[in-house]
Amino acid sequence: ITAHHAGDEQTTVNGREWCEQRTGYCEDDYYGHYYWETEYPEKYLHTNFKREYSFGGIPFIDANCSADSDNLLIYGHNMLDGSMFRSLPKYESKSYWQALPTIHFDTLYEEGEYEVLAAFYDRVYYTYENCFKFYQFIDAADEADFNNAISNFRSKALYDTGVTAAYGDKLITLVTCAYHVEDGRFVVVARKK
Repeated sequence: ITAHHAGDEQTTVNGREWCEQRTGYCEDDYYGHYYWETEYPEKYLHTNFKREYSFGGIPFIDANCSADSDNLLIYGHNMLDGSMFRSLPKYESKSYWQALPTIHFDTLYEEGEYEVLAAFYDRVYYTYENCFKFYQFIDAADEADFNNAISNFRSKALYDTGVTAAYGDKLITLVTCAYHVEDGRFVVVARKK
């Protein structure tokens, strides 16, 4: 996949072209996806690389994340045509995880391999609900906060991967829509090797 905007400065790293707004590249079993970091990421829900309307949009990184965040939250649509994060819910199956236990996520600065720690169904909660909200865990306040997040991820997991994380490890969390409940989400959390 190579896409860029006219006028964007480009760099070639590891055989991939990058433009100034592109921050990450991830591959799963079928697709490679670029990820965008922006002050207003929701605009990519229905915008393509050319900044034109696209129902499927493109995956994007949560606006509260930075390159140094403990956990990069990456959102993408679950498209019926098989694109974007359509294959993410396949991690519901332990046999799928056993065949593909590693997610590759590269940035302009480095290539990365992440081991799947947990795959689970969840939802977007109301603000008044007092519970662990996976989408609010970006940077740990301290070791106890990090350990609490890992404990919650593992307790929600559909199966035990045997992978855990220690304070200081970097995570990515891939998120797509799920339809088991209203505002449902399917989530895969992975730890950097």
